[in-house]
Amino acid sequence: MSQRARRAANDMSWVGLWPLVVVLMIAGCAGSVGTIHPDPVPVPVATFDGSYRSTLRITSASAKAFWCNTPGQPVITVANGQFTYLVAHIDVTGSPPAMFPATMARNGSFKGATNDGIISGQIDGTHMEGTLDGELCTYSFTADRM
Repeated sequence: MSQRARRAANDMSWVGLWPLVVVLMIAGCAGSVGTIHPDPVPVPVATFDGSYRSTLRITSASAKAFWCNTPGQPVITVANGQFTYLVAHIDVTGSPPAMFPATMARNGSFKGATNDGIISGQIDGTHMEGTLDGELCTYSFTADRM
């Protein structure tokens, strides 16, 4: 180190460094923000497992009402706290059925969402009620345990 650099270092006093010291002390006191946890994934509840005989009705339809015609799904089978309601569009040749997967909660409610739409509802005792909200059609369904 040159003499000039040594002299400059010796001339530096702690008074001139106090802002840096304070910042470092505060930074040292900051704790961790902790682990960030995503929303918990619902755990399927098997309490409601079984088969339910169902009926479906259209509650609203777009201008393309023919698209909404469907016989519904005559039997809904809940297994391991999950089920999928399939809606076949019988008046549209070659159209795959819309799929509405649902997961049961402990209180008997169920819900699910896909590109085909949203399913939600409730099982109370042996009776199930729900809605299917698709892009062009909305349905309500009821079902009773077999």
